[in-house]
Amino acid sequence: MTTRTAIVLCNLGGPDCLAAVEPFLRNLFSDPDIFQLPLAPLTQRAFAYAVARRRRVEASRGYAALGGASPIGANTQDQARALEQALSDLKARVFVCMRYWHPFTAEVVAALKAGGFERVVLLPLFPQYSLTTSGSARNEFTRQCRRLHYSPDVRFVGSWYEEEDYLRGIVGDIRAMVDRFSDPDPNRISLLLSAHGVPKTLIKRGDPYQREIEATAERVKNGLGWPHITLCYQSRVGPLEWLRPYVDDVIRDQGRAGVSQILVYPIAFVSDHIETLYELGMTYATLAKEAGVREYHVVPGLNDNPWLIKALERVSRAALQEERRL
Repeated sequence: MTTRTAIVLCNLGGPDCLAAVEPFLRNLFSDPDIFQLPLAPLTQRAFAYAVARRRRVEASRGYAALGGASPIGANTQDQARALEQALSDLKARVFVCMRYWHPFTAEVVAALKAGGFERVVLLPLFPQYSLTTSGSARNEFTRQCRRLHYSPDVRFVGSWYEEEDYLRGIVGDIRAMVDRFSDPDPNRISLLLSAHGVPKTLIKRGDPYQREIEATAERVKNGLGWPHITLCYQSRVGPLEWLRPYVDDVIRDQGRAGVSQILVYPIAFVSDHIETLYELGMTYATLAKEAGVREYHVVPGLNDNPWLIKALERVSRAALQEERRL
């Protein structure tokens, strides 16, 4: 009998309507892999409710600007369909699994068990590993498998930023955006590689995220050969020190230095969502204008770029050939 195989694409998820913004935020801030509180069993729920309520209005404004919902669900489904087609010879099913909104991990694990899938590739759509993203997805998948007494052969892909096709997609998309500028000479364009930030305390505890982001940025720099490329970080939350430099500080500094053309690439994301379309594409566009930057553009995420699908296909096939278990 043929072993039933599933590829599970893991992502954060996002609200599918404005009414879902606050519960989505509660789920996010309830994650102990991101927010490690003292006496967490007693304090995590209250913390999540308080922060979600406080951030609801600002977050809702961002999602309203995107049409009232996050596009990450549709983008991830497009990636799943393209990957399933690329793996058609294996007759593998590709599932989408979201950490903080539908389809939740519990829903996906229940479907996998009901479908009799004996072998699962757990593939987070985060090229660089962090406990706060890929690690959290793995931990939740493990919890739900235990809850349902489901024990498939699981191969977990920790990081895949070294995939050459992934790099080709990034470099190609950046080069394609140059013509948007009135002066399309790369020597006169400042490229900002913007990654999602994490607290420095996480890195000090051994999380490899910063190292893998820096390695990705170096590969992009080598692939492009442009003279003005800066790695920076976005989306910090709370009073802790996060990885620097912050992208908003870099934009202000470059504006003061007379930089007139800025291009931004979201190097830690493969799917467009609120942090690429609203934070980078709208909020920081306004900041750039105020800082005196004449032209500012953001490269879209890879989404269903064929080079990304090739990278995911290769990663999936490699995982199925190995004997790794969760």
